[in-house]
Amino acid sequence: MKIKVSADTSCLVTQDVLVKNNISVFPLNVIIDGKEYLDGVTINQDQLKKEMDDNKTVKTSTPPLGEVINYFEKLFDEGYDKIIHFTISSKLSSMFDLFSNVSQNYFDNKIIVIDSYAVSAVMLSHVLFTVDELAKGTEIEQIIDKIEERKSDYCLSFVPKDLTTLRNGGRISFATVVIGNTIGLKPIIILKDGELVKEKTTRNMQKAIIEKIEMVQAEYPSDKYDYTIVSFDANETVVEKFVNYIESLSENNDVIKGIIPINVCAHCGPGTIGFIATPKVNGKSIKEFL
Repeated sequence: MKIKVSADTSCLVTQDVLVKNNISVFPLNVIIDGKEYLDGVTINQDQLKKEMDDNKTVKTSTPPLGEVINYFEKLFDEGYDKIIHFTISSKLSSMFDLFSNVSQNYFDNKIIVIDSYAVSAVMLSHVLFTVDELAKGTEIEQIIDKIEERKSDYCLSFVPKDLTTLRNGGRISFATVVIGNTIGLKPIIILKDGELVKEKTTRNMQKAIIEKIEMVQAEYPSDKYDYTIVSFDANETVVEKFVNYIESLSENNDVIKGIIPINVCAHCGPGTIGFIATPKVNGKSIKEFL
């Protein structure tokens, strides 16, 4: 059976990685003042930042049904018998419901749609794990069971400039914004059970991230987990400081640097820095797939 692995652009992935690992990607959209752009195709981080700095109205939406159907039809036309497709967390988007309905109503359930319950490097880890398991000959049902076990085995936290962008995108409550945007405080957001939660606030973003790194280092050791630093229009010197600090904690620490996907940037805003720990892919670092 010929099986294709697919995901939407909420995962942390580049074109080179797609080609190397035979992964297909469906570009989600970002809408700026009513004009639609495709994540990583017709817009990049720098362009999005400029639009946000110009106070343009930025939002995301569900892709047209026809585009989703056409995307999968092209993959099946290439000779694939089944497709395993990962979506951004269903608690952050309606993509899982949309793609599940498409599979059921248009493709006789030949598309196995998996709710990653995640985003960014966590989602990418699930996708690469699936690629690796398929290469070993693991049955789809077993892969699905293993992915379920992995869904709670991660740590993802980030510090946005403030909570306003998240609120505007409907990703966090108004009450949380009022509390979080207190003068002088920055929120620390975590991904928990597939949804974004404000963990606490801090007056010193760099200190807070350092403390988080130290905590994660103890709970998620580098011999079993990958560490990733992601950012959107953040101070590069500060980003490098975090990378160097993580690597200084242990000679085994090898940090992956990545950008935040466009459709995620639209909700977290410029100046965001994130730190992620994900389980290695069958003992292999994500870097081996990059």
